[in-house]
Amino acid sequence: MMMKKNDFNPQCLTFSQMNLIFNARIYYRRLTTWTRAYVLARYFGVGTAEELFGRLYLESLDIGDMFQFVFGRQVAEQYSQLAGQFAIAFRDLISAQLDGNTDEITKNVDRLYQNVAKRSIFLEELNPYWSAEGYRNLFGTYIQYIIEIANAIAAGDYSRDIELYDRLTAHTNRMGDVFAQGMYNYITSGMEPPDTLPANDSGECITYEQMEVIYNIRMVWFELFYWVRNYMLSRYVGLGNVDEVFTRLQQVSVDYTNALKQVFGEQVAEDLLQEINLYFVLLGDFITAQMEGNTDELDRVTQLLYENAEKRAALISSVNPLWDFNEWRTRLFNNTRITIDESTTFLTGDYARNIDIFSRLLDLSESTSTYFAQGIYQYLSQQSNPSTSRRSF
Repeated sequence: MMMKKNDFNPQCLTFSQMNLIFNARIYYRRLTTWTRAYVLARYFGVGTAEELFGRLYLESLDIGDMFQFVFGRQVAEQYSQLAGQFAIAFRDLISAQLDGNTDEITKNVDRLYQNVAKRSIFLEELNPYWSAEGYRNLFGTYIQYIIEIANAIAAGDYSRDIELYDRLTAHTNRMGDVFAQGMYNYITSGMEPPDTLPANDSGECITYEQMEVIYNIRMVWFELFYWVRNYMLSRYVGLGNVDEVFTRLQQVSVDYTNALKQVFGEQVAEDLLQEINLYFVLLGDFITAQMEGNTDELDRVTQLLYENAEKRAALISSVNPLWDFNEWRTRLFNNTRITIDESTTFLTGDYARNIDIFSRLLDLSESTSTYFAQGIYQYLSQQSNPSTSRRSF
């Protein structure tokens, strides 16, 4: 049920507040994704290490865009520089691990924590709604997780890697929330001119719980592309246990449909669950056919993949009049086409193109998840109108 309120309140978050939280969370999610990809490149040659470090470094700098909106270009550049130094220290830490140089390992771990200490002081001095101690604690835990993930990958302990990655993504949600709330409090405190406030709120709002449901549905696109890539890595490169990775991939569809049930009910979620799981099976069949060089099977499975995409587009567009079937069909067809290209680059070992494709998939996931979130938010807004049937969760 929607309410009207303007404060940053867990019982009443506006559309702009929700987007601010989502943007902060997505920044940390993308940063973590490229961090793991970089570690794989260093330890197993899955991609060019220099190219992937460049992606990681540029991803680190993207936070400056959020800073520039409120604090100006100079502050944004200062903070981006500190974020870039963190990426460099992490690169040097991996180099030290590969060399077995324990002194350098200790030195670079210290550099990571020193960098966080500098950033925490910088943030607290910049914005009184951010706490230096709170930031140190949050990012200290982040450092702990990424080091543990690097150690698990180096040891070939992929079950541990899966567990740690899931825990880290949950932690990055908390980091995003703290960042977003401090940013919003600063904007609305009178310390900045009123024209810096977002202008697209209608006065309606949702609860934090409702926002979490929207976010979880939105993140399915990141999770989908991320775990599909890991499944391909397990099949083509032998990284991790194929069955374990496929099980984790299937969990994406379970989480997705469980969240959809809370908004649209049981039936559409169950139908989608069947179609998404069929998509995963077909993807596995496609990879097998590629590895065996079976062109007839490739043609057959490719046709089934596009038919499956069309069915999913019809199902998801049917539950919300604000979603257009042709829009979903185009998005899911693009997803299928690019995923097929990704599989081909793994088969041929064309990792330079593979990295470009993965970057495009991450961008596509952000675009599609935004379209998804807008549709659900508007759907909830309509349900709150007394002239329409009401639905809450």
